[in-house]
Amino acid sequence: MHMRLFEASMVIFAGATLAWPQSGQIQSAAAVLEKYQNALGGVEAIKKVQSETVRGEVEATGMPGKATFVYYAKPFKSLIRVKRPDGGEILSGFDGSVSWSVTPQGASIDKDTAVEAARRDADLQYALHQPDYFQKLEFAGVTDFDGRPCYWLHGTTHWGKDNNQFYDVQTGLLAGYRFQADDSSRRITITLFQDYKSFGGPLVATQTISRTGDQTQTFTYASVTYDTLADSVFALPQAVRALLK
Repeated sequence: MHMRLFEASMVIFAGATLAWPQSGQIQSAAAVLEKYQNALGGVEAIKKVQSETVRGEVEATGMPGKATFVYYAKPFKSLIRVKRPDGGEILSGFDGSVSWSVTPQGASIDKDTAVEAARRDADLQYALHQPDYFQKLEFAGVTDFDGRPCYWLHGTTHWGKDNNQFYDVQTGLLAGYRFQADDSSRRITITLFQDYKSFGGPLVATQTISRTGDQTQTFTYASVTYDTLADSVFALPQAVRALLK
């Protein structure tokens, strides 16, 4: 899952009490992540994805109607194009080193978020690489998350942010995140991943609900394709290049 899609969200975490009995023999972060990889379809299926195009709709607090989006990704490169109900367009991307946005108000470069965080968000094989982004990532037990028992992994990223991951005990699939924003705001965000489907590759959560405070965004995927994307798709727009000068 690419976290660039889920920046605005709010807390609905149900608490961190170990309210459920331990299940099976899983007692480590490595075992939880291995079960998750298998639930998605296996390591080879995840590795096979080298380009990805996602199309769908967005609903957000304070936005009348639905926006549409197209999200393009290659390893460590991403671009999302959002068309709002009023016809306005927002572009946001990462070319491997620069994280940027272009809105009707103009272009901007994100200098507040660690580059490693942006690289993680654009890691198409993140399900295979999670520990690489953490100072520590530990098994914290089994807890209730979104009304179901989940394996709880608790970690601190290399850039110092608290991060919690919750995996459904029954299916092994990622149920959601609770994490500190990667910018300086340190806002707490909750993201739920629901309605997993296959589009010819690993399972994909086709509905993502993200909340911060009283703000909510819901992304619903209509299609996912894996046709090869040219590097030129992720080239910096002229307005962004001008800012770099």
